Amino acid sequence: MRFVRNIMLFALPLVLLLALGEALVRHYPNSYRYKSQWMDQHADSVQTLLLGASHIYYAVVPDSLGQATFNLSNVSQLYEYDWFLLDHYGARLKRLRNLVLAVDDTSPFDAPMEQLPEDWYRCIYYRLYMGYDKHSLCSKYGFELSSYSTFRRKLMPAVRYAVSGQATLDCDSLGFGTAFLTPQRFDSLAMRHDSDIALERHRCKNWQFVQHNSQYLFKIAQWCQQRGVRLVIITTPMWHGYYDKVGRRQLDAMHDIAQQCVMRYGAVYRDYMRDSRFQGTDFHDGDHLSRQGAEKFTRILRDEVGGF
Repeated sequence: MRFVRNIMLFALPLVLLLALGEALVRHYPNSYRYKSQWMDQHADSVQTLLLGASHIYYAVVPDSLGQATFNLSNVSQLYEYDWFLLDHYGARLKRLRNLVLAVDDTSPFDAPMEQLPEDWYRCIYYRLYMGYDKHSLCSKYGFELSSYSTFRRKLMPAVRYAVSGQATLDCDSLGFGTAFLTPQRFDSLAMRHDSDIALERHRCKNWQFVQHNSQYLFKIAQWCQQRGVRLVIITTPMWHGYYDKVGRRQLDAMHDIAQQCVMRYGAVYRDYMRDSRFQGTDFHDGDHLSRQGAEKFTRILRDEVGGF
């Protein structure tokens, strides 16, 4: 008994430090909590809602698109999470007229987030900050500490925030991702290198999740159709050195899932993947726009699709 008591006394300070760290990191501002709180307060005023992953987060600037637009996307946000957010806030979206969503060369093929070695920890954020109760709060998805590498990276900024009250979000007030700045010059060799790495990461190695992802996309499309909301599906611009190397079969599947939404649910689809109006510093990397490119793309979307 004495041994057990000594172990507990020894461990107690460590447990308290970890608990304090968990509390500090949870308190630190992040885009997930910000967007959840924004929607809780303003969902009934939204007329155009942007959902999706990084190809929406960094590509569509809400205040340049149209009145009462909000960007509810996040990095690596799968259709499953888009559907959760739409269903969660659906009853409050009383003025919604447009929903904008992306389809790209990866979205039909993505494995569930829990199975993604580089992104599984994002499940924690949807559980803690957006109320997605797919996982228990007592599971590893209920603690920032569960992903020690990201926890450690956020700990010191969280401590500074607790002292100074100052923090920088990764998105602006309407949810647009602000991390991808406009490069001062275009480095084609670096772009090609980064694109090759991204292409290998995005290359579809199996097709077992296509039906799973399609079902969530079709749920979103059906929800829009039943409520008279226009669903606008877009494929955002990509650098030619990237899209030239995407597998034909992968692109065919991407277009097929978008066209099914058009034919079955009346969605609008616009493919800007090979749009030659985007060059050089319009890109942050091979498949993402820079801030300059995002502003240009948003204006094009506003003018060519209209109705925002």
